[in-house]
Amino acid sequence: MQSIVGLRASIPDDAFTATALGTERTGSGVVIRSDGLVLTIGYLVTEAETIWLSSADGRAIPGHVLAYDQETGFGLVQALGRLDLPALPLGDASSLRLEDPVIIAAGGGRHHAIKAVVVARQEFAGYWEYLLDSAIFTAPGPSFLGRHGAHRRGMAR
Repeated sequence: MQSIVGLRASIPDDAFTATALGTERTGSGVVIRSDGLVLTIGYLVTEAETIWLSSADGRAIPGHVLAYDQETGFGLVQALGRLDLPALPLGDASSLRLEDPVIIAAGGGRHHAIKAVVVARQEFAGYWEYLLDSAIFTAPGPSFLGRHGAHRRGMAR
């Protein structure tokens, strides 16, 4: 769980997405490279003016948006200071099946994580012009983090 960080973004009042998504956005991200590269959901950081990443031990580090991929809905944020957190290896969500156990985690450590189970794989359309062909829907239940501790790509979708 050390690889999960909190993310807080401030968006200008006159930004195109401010009305629909707000000007203060909070969520989580996953450290995917040892140099502090963080994968998050893109709408958190689109048009962000300021980004702060927070570790489970309470440290806050500024970040900078590197990319937002409209097709996948993911965003990349680079920490502008040392996170000193391990990178979580990416896995492959295509192997997830109904009733597979997973962990849903947020920034803040183990007390911000729950055991869950996959209950559906289906299309998901968000009101913010967002479409996933095979979104993963979960419900509370038993869990594991995947073979060898690998995060399964797409769980955050």
